[in-house]
Amino acid sequence: MAKLNSLRSLCLVVALLAIGSAGAQPPDFDLISKPVHAPNWKAGFAAMQSRGYRPLFNGKDLTGWRNPYPHGEANVVDGEIHLTGDKKFFLVTETKYSDFRLSVEIHLPEGPANSGVMFRCHVDQDATKKVYGYQAECDGSDRRWSGGLYDEARRRWIWPSTAGRSTGQFLEHAEESKQYFSQPRVRDALNRNGWNRYVVTCVKDLIRIEVNGVETVRFRDATDASGYIGIQHHGEKGQTYRFRNLFIKELPAVPGERHAELTEQAPVAIKRINDQVTQLDFGKVAFGNIVMPVPEGRGLAKVHFGEKLKDGRIDQDPPGTVRYGMTPIRLGQQRGNWIVPAPVDSRNIEQAGLVYANPPAVLTPPTWRSVMPFRWIEIEGVDPEFPFELIRRRAAFSATWNDDASAFECSDETLNRIWDLCKYSIKATTFAGVYVDGDRERIPYEADAYLNQLSHYTTDDDVTMAARTFDWLMENGTWPSEWAPHMVFMAYAEWMYSGDSDWLKQRYESLKTKTLLHRSGADGLVRSGESDQNRHDIVDWPKNERDGFVFTEINTVVNAFHIEALEQMAEMAGAIGKDADAAAFEARATHAKTSFHQTLFDEAAGIYRDGVGTDHHSIHANFFPLVFGLIPDKNVAGVADWLAEADMRCSPYAAQYFMDALFHHNQAQAALDLILADGDRSWKHMLDSGTTIAWEAWDLKYKPNQDWNHAWGAAPANLLPRHVLGAQPGTAGWNTATIRPCPGDLSFARGKVPTSRGAIQIQWTNEDWFDLSLSLPQGMAAVVDLPAPKDSVGVFADDTPVPATKHGDRWVVADEVSGSVRFVVK
Repeated sequence: MAKLNSLRSLCLVVALLAIGSAGAQPPDFDLISKPVHAPNWKAGFAAMQSRGYRPLFNGKDLTGWRNPYPHGEANVVDGEIHLTGDKKFFLVTETKYSDFRLSVEIHLPEGPANSGVMFRCHVDQDATKKVYGYQAECDGSDRRWSGGLYDEARRRWIWPSTAGRSTGQFLEHAEESKQYFSQPRVRDALNRNGWNRYVVTCVKDLIRIEVNGVETVRFRDATDASGYIGIQHHGEKGQTYRFRNLFIKELPAVPGERHAELTEQAPVAIKRINDQVTQLDFGKVAFGNIVMPVPEGRGLAKVHFGEKLKDGRIDQDPPGTVRYGMTPIRLGQQRGNWIVPAPVDSRNIEQAGLVYANPPAVLTPPTWRSVMPFRWIEIEGVDPEFPFELIRRRAAFSATWNDDASAFECSDETLNRIWDLCKYSIKATTFAGVYVDGDRERIPYEADAYLNQLSHYTTDDDVTMAARTFDWLMENGTWPSEWAPHMVFMAYAEWMYSGDSDWLKQRYESLKTKTLLHRSGADGLVRSGESDQNRHDIVDWPKNERDGFVFTEINTVVNAFHIEALEQMAEMAGAIGKDADAAAFEARATHAKTSFHQTLFDEAAGIYRDGVGTDHHSIHANFFPLVFGLIPDKNVAGVADWLAEADMRCSPYAAQYFMDALFHHNQAQAALDLILADGDRSWKHMLDSGTTIAWEAWDLKYKPNQDWNHAWGAAPANLLPRHVLGAQPGTAGWNTATIRPCPGDLSFARGKVPTSRGAIQIQWTNEDWFDLSLSLPQGMAAVVDLPAPKDSVGVFADDTPVPATKHGDRWVVADEVSGSVRFVVK
């Protein structure tokens, strides 16, 4: 057997080489792997405004700018700033800025050229070199250090650094920094003969520079905390340097100031624990703090906040990242009510932390005072006659949340309670104004946000938070390989929900950096280097939820995400008139799919391997290709049947995809059985634990540092409406819907699914016949796909046969329907 496995692995490697891993990329590779900036400045101007940026240049005149030099000329031409001169000079803003994200588009002239963007810079009117400080380099030479960090008229090159042009401190990383800039993706980030978008982010002492979506610098330097913004002409006579769409967003941004609000809630139970302590229960966990009358007396009392009880008391030493905190309060000396803020966890407010990969935490409005997730409080040291019933929790939720937007009920009461748990989980985690990963970090992560987005769409009717979170993540991306393609998924889901092609046009080009194309070979498959295999390729999280996945250079899961991102990009490109892009993306996806199946499918086992060079078959290597539609038709049933026999050998995150794959491929009962399973790896287990917000992991023993307020653990909030009720968008903007109920052994279900056109009402019974009543909002049509009970002969409306075609164990109604209809399959 060992010899057979070795031979099989060798054959795989030979087959891979035959597919074409060597050789040049196709001519259209650059077209779909790098952003192409529009020739018209107005499109970019509108796009930046739509993302909350403020223009530094109005496109008409130089209001707000000055030239501190006696030489050099700046003119406005067709929405651009043109700099000309025969000596080096800078045009600078009249206003200083401290923490910000700055975006500037630059077009270098042909021939010898060098420019850059000054930031936090200074002006000494009496000096020869009047402008000095930080500069993001725009290098038109063959050296290709565009995006480097240069200290103009002071310390010179910081990153990269080089002997003779850097101070001693920075020479310590000279070799490392030069190697970094020799990487093809960094070296070739600049479009030498076209427009380039530079993004500079400064937060405290942390400086980040990006060129066309590629990070070139992440460096700490505390020399300057504020200064002017500037643009450079390098002094080449006859050369014109062009700049446009100069925008700034001052930081920190606090989304909750406009998009979340506090709601006062009375306790549902009050219990006197002893002569010193009174416990208040608010029924469910929420992010917030409390307001209470000022207690009489002298000295101090304590307010304890907790997510968890132990032996009837707030657990003051909870496991993992389950929350506990205490705030002291002063007795007497004031009258009226006061806000008692929750204790602050420094990670929740960190904007430039020492962890390399971590973006800034999402802050809550300072006017709220600090908040944390809690269900119980205990007041210690307050007179027992105090009016505890007047204490209110100030809970933070989306300002537009509508509890009545959605509904779900079915014949299984446990499933109904799981729906309630997961729907409330989505509501409770809207507190920050964008989707965050829970309270441990309060950072948006791409995969977390996508799952949150899917569930927000099916539970609420004002879901602008999804697009807002997308924009946040495009500026504050995280590290896992598969999280980048999730940005494509988020954009696609938003477009399918809203149908807003203008929104999509304004963001489409930036998505080209999120498909992992830069890591792919000529065979279309993504490669994973050592650091990718050891850290970036995530497969599932935490690590022990990977079903024994074996990491290799060519990884089935990473490539499944890559190919799905290419296919979604092709569809979006076609929708906004980018026909050449659409054809190139589709061709690349088709090529990659062929390589994917030839290379990674185990014909003998009938399922997919984890990667090249291993014969291990994890469930992840199979449900991701299945849900993304990458499997040839002849192999689909075998993979689906194999997965239907599997246990929940994945995390709540990956379970979203696992359950989707089962529901999509006629394994609804297997999916429902896993959701409702006994043991400690199901949503039933979360429910039985007493939690009121979904967990990050199935149990603390699987992730000891897990938090108890994680929206990615709430997948049934979208799985039940999308699959059990069966409502999904068929075309962008819900112009058409697909109604495809998957009942399993449930005898009835009914509910309300919000869409951008209004709510869909669905009710069905599943007994001897399958009976569906459907009400669609005005302007929406639907394709109806119904389960076929045993021995059923067709679909009927008012006992009249309806044209329908049977596909396997489903009946598909021939004509689209609108309004209110009832179908019976019998």
